Amino acid sequence: MTGVHLLIVVAMLLAAVSVEATEQYTSRYHSLPVLDWLESREPLTDSADVPAAVDLARGVSRALPLLVIRNDARTQMPLFGPPSQIQRVVGGVRDAARIDLGFPATSSSQPVTARMDVIVFDRELRAAAWTRLMGRALDIRDPESGLNQVRVAGPEEQDMVWLAAPGPVQGGIATVVGHRGPVAFELQVTVHGAANPDAAQLVDLNARAEVLARQAATAWAGWATQQMAA
Repeated sequence: MTGVHLLIVVAMLLAAVSVEATEQYTSRYHSLPVLDWLESREPLTDSADVPAAVDLARGVSRALPLLVIRNDARTQMPLFGPPSQIQRVVGGVRDAARIDLGFPATSSSQPVTARMDVIVFDRELRAAAWTRLMGRALDIRDPESGLNQVRVAGPEEQDMVWLAAPGPVQGGIATVVGHRGPVAFELQVTVHGAANPDAAQLVDLNARAEVLARQAATAWAGWATQQMAA
């Protein structure tokens, strides 16, 4: 065996050890070593002056003025679980909240409902990583509902948008995912229709849900950016 061959073997062994160590580190700490190394550099946090996630979540009611709060903002721990490919707790989270909106209780029906998750990370790079990870999950199916999704915007755009794939769905569902600085968000708008809608009705419901979700996400993101800069 020549010296070149020996170097190749040593390099392969070191690469195998590196991969194994990264897998062990990731499974134990739910993070990548390179991310933790980057987060140990200055500044240690990008979210010191960011409002609480609960307050940011309540701001979505400004973007959807026709809806009221049906389930007020409450704290939660974001995670990826079945039907996602990987079940894991998201690291680097300062705080997170979820809020549900709908028509007033006096209304006989709920033609439009909305749900928003706001996650404030310690660092912007964590928010960007969560957004990419959520994008990969939604490209397969919705991690919560299990519905297959069709991407209609992103990743070259600032926010990514998905629609529920055609199927036995009682209404159109649009999901917007993005981040502004260390704040990541997921907004899902559902436009409910008649029972057993046909294909044309589902397309119309999806289009209406997409318009509402895009407009609301843009309005909320602009407001949230102002709150973070105040």
